[in-house]
Amino acid sequence: MRPADLEYSADDKPPFPQVFLLGLQHTGIVATACVFPILVARAAGLEAGASAFFVSMSMLANGIATIFQAIKHPEFGSGFLIPRVAGPNYVSASILAIHTGGLSLLCGMTACSGVLQVALSRVVQRLRVLFPVEVTGLVIMMLGVAVVPYALPQFFGMTGTATSPDLTVTAIAIITLSVTVGVTVWGRGQFRLFPVIIGMVVGYALCIATGLAGADPLGQITASPLVAFPDPRYFGLSFQPVLLIPFGIAATVTFVKSVGEFSICQRINNTEWKRSDMKNIQSGLFADGIASLLGGLFGGMGQTGSSSNIGLSIATRSTSRYIGFMTGGILIVLAFLPILATVFLIMPGPVIGGTLIYVAGFIIVGGFQTITTRMLDSRKIFVIGISFIFGISIYLIPGAYSSVPPLFSPLFDSALSLTTVIAIILNLVMRIGVKKHITATIDPEGRISDQVFTLMERQGEAWAARGEVIHRMAMALSEACELVSGEARTSGPVTVAVSFDEHSLDAEVSYTGTALPLPEKRPSEEEILNDPSAMLLLGGFLIKAHADSASSSASGGLAVLKIHMEH
Repeated sequence: MRPADLEYSADDKPPFPQVFLLGLQHTGIVATACVFPILVARAAGLEAGASAFFVSMSMLANGIATIFQAIKHPEFGSGFLIPRVAGPNYVSASILAIHTGGLSLLCGMTACSGVLQVALSRVVQRLRVLFPVEVTGLVIMMLGVAVVPYALPQFFGMTGTATSPDLTVTAIAIITLSVTVGVTVWGRGQFRLFPVIIGMVVGYALCIATGLAGADPLGQITASPLVAFPDPRYFGLSFQPVLLIPFGIAATVTFVKSVGEFSICQRINNTEWKRSDMKNIQSGLFADGIASLLGGLFGGMGQTGSSSNIGLSIATRSTSRYIGFMTGGILIVLAFLPILATVFLIMPGPVIGGTLIYVAGFIIVGGFQTITTRMLDSRKIFVIGISFIFGISIYLIPGAYSSVPPLFSPLFDSALSLTTVIAIILNLVMRIGVKKHITATIDPEGRISDQVFTLMERQGEAWAARGEVIHRMAMALSEACELVSGEARTSGPVTVAVSFDEHSLDAEVSYTGTALPLPEKRPSEEEILNDPSAMLLLGGFLIKAHADSASSSASGGLAVLKIHMEH
């Protein structure tokens, strides 16, 4: 169901002026991620021409991948606004490839990582055990956390060799953030759709006035070529099997990260979201893999979803996939128009810092909200807590993993990568000993409701089931057991068997006696007052009202009541 608070949901088509400005706003966020191909080019010592080619082709790949993801098709594309960027999890693998065999090896291995993502997308539904909601929610939260280490140095002006905050930079960053938040919270009408553009314009103007945008920002822009096409000398593909390890790790982390991104997009576009739609995720992952393959063939860096842009779409209440088409189109144009791309590429640090802090908050809170849609026992708490602690250790103790072999360094490049892998492993370990089926005997002489609710709450936590579904089942079972015992349907014990998987919660109540009636219609007040059997009918009606489906039967003196609930 479409959320009422969204201005434009996934399938809505805003008017062209709004689509263009919203797409431009998302392009500004994507442009901040151009720091990663620039970082790779500098670390690998690429000459100026090759560096420009690499950055342009990465931007081209960003545009194509963003359009692919906005396509809504059962087999290709998620149909969501999830702009793609050059992935930070590909940085160390990319540098290693260039040092080993130049830009052609980087392109070849990036294309291979795309093939791996395509292969994984075909079996994602069989891998769903790896992605319970608490793991997906943790990954979503870490998508926002991973933005913070890039945002805060820019926010405080502590980049390069600076060891203390720059007061001017910090002041402008605070103003940029304040304006952006202010427009979101107190803005009126169409202004609320464009908080980032407004904040960026204010921050950019202040940076130009104080000299923080460079000595001659307009000169830098006008000095860039109006149009530039790829130099064919830099095209090339090569392959080395040993590099499948780092690029495979980067692709796998991207794969899991994308599952989290698609899940949060599904949730923010559907008020009745209960679990991840794995068919939709499969289509999105397939499009992701094809985009990464093409990105490598074109000469760009590995692609990943931008959590910052998802945060922006939540903040602006505009998740239309048509904005994705516009954003992708703008990125493709910028790849061939350096004079326009330079406007984004020279974006001052305070503007970047204030904007990224703004969008990171939405993603982090979104992760918390996803995690708390399930009941948590000690097993799940350990999965989340331990994974998070070791993940942020990358930021708290920068040299902790410096001795890791280069082939495995992509795993330890970011808190997101490490948290994701640890969470998946711990989730599998913690599943040991957790029964998905339990049978209990209800004592009709004791407090039946206490017995049922204690049983269901304990199992709900162990299974990390949705609290609302567990409560409904407890209500239905309590009503059933009370009827069976109180209405003299049986004199013996009542056996309750409950089973659970990620999609359904099922229970069977068995006893010696006759079947409980399950009427479709509630008995009238007159029937309840005058007919002694009407209370039994009312109880059966309530059981059926709590359940998604229910049936009752008896054979050979043994009666069975079956209750099913979607999870």
